[in-house]
Formats: sequence, C-alpha cells, structure tokens
Amino acid sequence: MSGSAMKKKVLLMGKSGSGKTSMRSIIFANYIARDTRRLGATIDVEHSHVRFLGNLVLNLWDCGGQDTFMENYFTSQRDNIFRNHSVPAHPKCSATGDKPEKFCSDH
Repeated sequence: MSGSAMKKKVLLMGKSGSGKTSMRSIIFANYIARDTRRLGATIDVEHSHVRFLGNLVLNLWDCGGQDTFMENYFTSQRDNIFRNHSVPAHPKCSATGDKPEKFCSDH
C-alpha cells in the first residue's frame, strides 16, 4: 500500500448474527446477499485492508459478536480495539436509529 494513501480504521461491531461480516462481504468482496448465508461466525477479530475510492485504504476490524468476545473488547482489549479508529460501524444502530443496545447508548 502506497505511503501516500489515506488510511482509516473501521470497526464493525454488534451482536452475533447481526450482519457485520455479511455487510463487509457484500460491500467489499462483491458477495450477493444469498451467498452470505454460508459465512460462519467471526471468531475474535478478523482484520483486512481494502483500497476504496482510489487513494483511501480502510483497515477493517470485523469483531465477533459473541458475548465473551464483546466483554473482552471493552475490558482487556479496549486499548487495542479502540486505538486510532475512525469509523465505528454498528449494524443495528446505523440501520435503524434506535439504540437499545448497551454499545449504542454507551459509545
């Protein structure tokens, strides 16, 4: 990746099964919606870099939504997960605007 590229960290966070990995796969890997059914649950965090709109590089952090992982993100992994993030993406908050989730109301 070029040294002149603008880099942004994007966190994909939400409950297990909310569609984080599906959203990432449709937007950045050209999956069609029905093909996302075969995707398994994300274990811990999956990192990927995607060149987007020419000179923008997105550092995607797809965070598994199982309760044990979510607890770790806000305790022992907090500094690593939230360091230098530019764009938090939470499917439930972003898509609906209602904020019943602890994550939405606290962050």
